[in-house]
Amino acid sequence: MPSAAILVLDMLAATSHRRRSAQELCRAGAIMGFSDATIRVALTRLAQQEKIEKHDRASYSLNTQGNRLQLEIENWRERVAWIVPWRGDWIVVHDGTTDRSDKTSLRRHRRALLLRGLQKWKQGLYLRPNNLAGGAASLRVQLSELGLAKGAELFVAGDFCQQQTAEILGLWNIPVLRRNYEKLLARAKDGQRRLLELRPEAAARESLLVGRELISHVMRDPLLPSEILKGPQLRELAQAIADYQNASKRIWDDLLNDQ
Repeated sequence: MPSAAILVLDMLAATSHRRRSAQELCRAGAIMGFSDATIRVALTRLAQQEKIEKHDRASYSLNTQGNRLQLEIENWRERVAWIVPWRGDWIVVHDGTTDRSDKTSLRRHRRALLLRGLQKWKQGLYLRPNNLAGGAASLRVQLSELGLAKGAELFVAGDFCQQQTAEILGLWNIPVLRRNYEKLLARAKDGQRRLLELRPEAAARESLLVGRELISHVMRDPLLPSEILKGPQLRELAQAIADYQNASKRIWDDLLNDQ
């Protein structure tokens, strides 16, 4: 179960018109088991933290300016479009000189690497296939916005020997990724059918929890090229999750707009 603050952020991220009133958010909180007071405290704190913005008539929207992570979550569907044909070269990040005394910065640094599918190969070296749109230049900017530590260097490498290539490919558990795609695809499709069988409030609760779970998998996906995966593709899974989220939005809109 998400916290009240996470619930507010989720509801605002899933709102097509970008705003929700405090009354609607309190109604959503009640459906998920939170009191009005708890939701209003969450709204106040999120506004103070500049994660959301308050507008006239006590309506709220996300503040994605300067918050790259929240923007990533809101636009999770775009991740699939980042994947481009792979030419066999690799993105490398070297962070051997990074200051590790600042634990908060180090945590953001490692999260940035994880969000772009970089895996540790050797001490201070993280790699991923160079198959994302914009190449090294674009990835350098994205990682910096996500919290890449100062002093970390990003470059493109290739011509690894056969043994090195095998080691690098082993950084990702490809069979598990393939199986997860199949399981999550079935969960999204079966889950959408199940929503039709539930009462509106029960369907709303379930759709929010299952939707969070499905989207979190996409957010953590390493975005590997089809040349490596050679199996079920992220694109089909993302479409099934998008269909599930659209069904969830309709359920929530009907409940909240009926008040």
